[in-house]
Amino acid sequence: MSNDTNNNPNLLYTEKGPSLKSQFNDFFKQFPHHSLEYTKSIFPIRNWIGRYNLTWLYGDLIAGFTVGAVVIPQAMGFANIVGIPVEYGLYSSFVGMTLYCLFATSKDMTIGPTAVMSIILAQTIPRVKADYGDTDFPYLSTDITTTICFFSGIISLAIGLFRLGWLFNFIPGPVIAGYISASVITISIGQLPNLFGITGVETRLNPPYRILIDFCAGLPRTKSDVAIGLISLAFLYAVKYGCAYGEKRSTKYKKVFFFCGILRYIICIIVTTFISWLILRNITDEKLFPFRVVKKVPRGLNHVKVPNFEPQLVNAVFKSIHIIVLISLLEHISIAKSFGRINDYKVQPSQEIIAIGITNVIGSFLGAITATGSFSRSALKSRAGVRTPLSGVSSATLVILALYVLTPAFFYIPQAALSAVIIQAVMVLLSRPSYIRTLYYNGIFASWGFSFIVLLARMARPRVDTLGRLALATFNRKSDKSDDSIPKYAFVPLEDPSFTTVETPPEGIVIFRFTESLTFPNSNYIDDSIVEYIELHTRRLADFGRQIPIITESINEKTENNIEEGIEFPKTNKRFFHLTIEEAIVEAQS
Repeated sequence: MSNDTNNNPNLLYTEKGPSLKSQFNDFFKQFPHHSLEYTKSIFPIRNWIGRYNLTWLYGDLIAGFTVGAVVIPQAMGFANIVGIPVEYGLYSSFVGMTLYCLFATSKDMTIGPTAVMSIILAQTIPRVKADYGDTDFPYLSTDITTTICFFSGIISLAIGLFRLGWLFNFIPGPVIAGYISASVITISIGQLPNLFGITGVETRLNPPYRILIDFCAGLPRTKSDVAIGLISLAFLYAVKYGCAYGEKRSTKYKKVFFFCGILRYIICIIVTTFISWLILRNITDEKLFPFRVVKKVPRGLNHVKVPNFEPQLVNAVFKSIHIIVLISLLEHISIAKSFGRINDYKVQPSQEIIAIGITNVIGSFLGAITATGSFSRSALKSRAGVRTPLSGVSSATLVILALYVLTPAFFYIPQAALSAVIIQAVMVLLSRPSYIRTLYYNGIFASWGFSFIVLLARMARPRVDTLGRLALATFNRKSDKSDDSIPKYAFVPLEDPSFTTVETPPEGIVIFRFTESLTFPNSNYIDDSIVEYIELHTRRLADFGRQIPIITESINEKTENNIEEGIEFPKTNKRFFHLTIEEAIVEAQS
């Protein structure tokens, strides 16, 4: 404090805030340091890669190869849902599992094509073609998917870099669960024609009920695919429940049952492909095949190119891309946070969004479709004993080996077997009856909580009305002396526009009415409301000068001084100031 302030007690010390110039100088001075720290935060791998050891490597290899064996048939099946060649699903899996480890904060997550994202892409492709404008659409469906993949990655990357991941916390879990369950039903119904070998059923544009009607109408056209499809589906469910039962009953062979259960997809594909090869190897004309197969799959990364940025196509894509970005990020973040809670580690939503964005941007140049987190594969990875996100590299190794070595065998994979794999894989995502019961109880508690909050809000902030007098009628009062005509009044809010003849109370009297009883939660609010009204409609006694006489009988000197220093007084020039309500009433009636 300065000397002037010490000498003059009426002066107060005021601290000066930083100037705009100094703020800019500090910002640019610290900018290199903050930029470096921000760049480091984008690569969480630096926090644990220095402690990597052989124990972690063993766990990652087991989990990675396990997931890799599952992701190959699933990725091919999900590409089949979209309506594009099966290799595009493998491209997406390879890129996602390779890049994710650099930016991940979750050790359990697996990035790649998913059932929900596949059905959204399948529904988006016809919409983009319709929005394009030309009747003769000049591009392939894969041009649409790679363009969607690029721009969804750019938008996701921007959201992550600006650290906006917290926005997704406002979307409730039941909404996501409902959307996923609806997608599971849609996907399962859409795979029925392939499972039975029925052609001529539109599964991408029509709603599920229409697909089901057309499927039932086409049952007479069922082909031999139904044998492969139903046997594959029965095998998958038998192995699943049989191995789950064996895990519970046998502690000695628990791991054997576990790995047999998770390898059921690849076993199903290998067995059906071998049977298909035995049947079709001597048939040269593909039109004579008794059931449908995947057919030729290009070897390696055969579709590396720049995504199509033709303005009219980009404009059509942007009309539908918002739902793809929203669902991909919601699906990934909800799964990542779920496994973070289960396995006791912290997931950073914005960093996970950055990982999704970079994966999709780079993947679009390799022909990948939009990738996000997979619940089923992430759960499998967690149960297999994964230790770090680096396990994705071993999964990607299996995928790239399949692309370069196994593509001749992919030719003979039956479409019905892929449909069986898809149906069994997506059913894991369907909300169980126990979850629906949970929603029921949550709804009861939520409604109870909402009612309690509304009640508390009404109690804490009641309406405070200022009342005036409204003359209603007169009546005769009989007495021993005489009949008097006495007016009858009602007190109504002064602010109510429906009453035009309301009499204001006599000067110096204010009448308040509260809609709730005076309690502890609302005492401060009522007090503030009264004081605010008095301050607004009155002024201090000192403003009237010395012209107004004040009755000061029976009051002490301290009270008189308080009145002179600034007691509230009506704005109108009233003759007397009354210290009690009784005096005010007597004066008003005189």
